[in-house]
Amino acid sequence: MTPDELYRGLTAAYNAGDLDALLACYAPGAVFVIKPGRVTQSPAELRAALQYGLELRARLTVTPASFTRSGDAMLVVGSWTLTTSPPDGSPVERSARFADVLRRQPDGRWLIAVDHPRGGEP
Repeated sequence: MTPDELYRGLTAAYNAGDLDALLACYAPGAVFVIKPGRVTQSPAELRAALQYGLELRARLTVTPASFTRSGDAMLVVGSWTLTTSPPDGSPVERSARFADVLRRQPDGRWLIAVDHPRGGEP
């Protein structure tokens, strides 16, 4: 799985509400930055954080902008947008810039090791 394929798979899994497929985009021991200073500490916390995101029932668009590789690690920065439709029918969008660290696995796949959904913000 290339980094581009990873983000396409992550987006498809999120939009399908498929928690297991979403978790498959993360490396063993991966962390998710819930908010500055608050990072998941276990696979169970990562699962719970991702499940919470799926419960928003939003549509996710991820646009990676740059990939910087050093050996088996890669920094990816880009942007994401979540679009929801509240009961009144007017769409609501939230967007931010992200910074993720990917780790190449022994089988050659790239998976997310650090997911920082607001890591690209000043």
